[in-house]
Amino acid sequence: MKRVKIQEIADVTGLSRATIDRALNKRGRVHQRTSEIIDEAIRQLQASGQISAGPRLVSNAQALSNFDLVMRVGRGLMEQMRNVKRANSGTFEIHDLYQCDHDAMLACVQELCRDLARPLVITAKNTEALRDELSRARERGKRIIALVSDLSSDARDAFVGIDNKMAGQTAAFIIGNALRRTEARVGVVLGDYAFACHEDREIGFRTNLRTNFPSVQITDVVKGEDSPEQTYNAVRGLLAAHPDISALYNVAGGNQGLARAVQETGRSAEIFIVTHESNHVTAPLARQGLIDYLIAQNPFDLLRRVEEVLAQVSADRAKEINLVDFAVFTRFNLPTWEAAL
Repeated sequence: MKRVKIQEIADVTGLSRATIDRALNKRGRVHQRTSEIIDEAIRQLQASGQISAGPRLVSNAQALSNFDLVMRVGRGLMEQMRNVKRANSGTFEIHDLYQCDHDAMLACVQELCRDLARPLVITAKNTEALRDELSRARERGKRIIALVSDLSSDARDAFVGIDNKMAGQTAAFIIGNALRRTEARVGVVLGDYAFACHEDREIGFRTNLRTNFPSVQITDVVKGEDSPEQTYNAVRGLLAAHPDISALYNVAGGNQGLARAVQETGRSAEIFIVTHESNHVTAPLARQGLIDYLIAQNPFDLLRRVEEVLAQVSADRAKEINLVDFAVFTRFNLPTWEAAL
């Protein structure tokens, strides 16, 4: 009878070598379904050296298309992901959790983690309860990728996105150079510090201003939760409390609300605005001159890199941090990828 190697099992199940080793050698708790997947793989490999896609098994080729994408993001980025799926005839499942509360997010993740053979790609707040749930799922063999916003290392196998601290530093460089000849005040808008990408962007922005542009001071930070309505209210309050603000950096979504709040003050021509993403929400605002700079990555690159990570035969072989390039755009050089979507 053929002796089956751990790597062969990993190749056909997508499970990590560590998980397979634990199951075979009884070195720790392994979910029953994971053991069943491994046992079925061994039986088929021993019988013929080949493996067919059965009810419990997902081949590596299938895993490239068959994964769950869970996102709690703004409307612009979410629509980009839908358009990329349509453009590439993708078969992955999108779970849109826009403005959902923590309990709804957790319930969705718990349900999806029942299927250990199907990878999970997720953009979410880095909360303790979510980290615990994802960590337990990984121990049972679930492959998890954090997309756009990173999670704790024990909660995911890999991260795919931009270098968010560097993006914040870039925003500070743009605003700092625009205002460096004056004593200027800047406001920061974020969704929530529980999003690691929002926190990292704010840290990069603050650090670069403090180091290289000391005359440009951050007046206040407000939260918009990626919602146009909440962002509108937050920015209206910010500008009312600090009428001397000369620039705004939005690390999150909700840009329609931000632009409306600035317009209503009558200071659109005076307040310098830098934000993230180039999509059906932000690009028109840039064309109208309501946003000055967009820091954005190609959405095709994000999902292409996700597929590259999933193409690795096991989580052990995947690169942990997978960065995609980002660029700076104005109304004069808006990217062409929206037209391709």
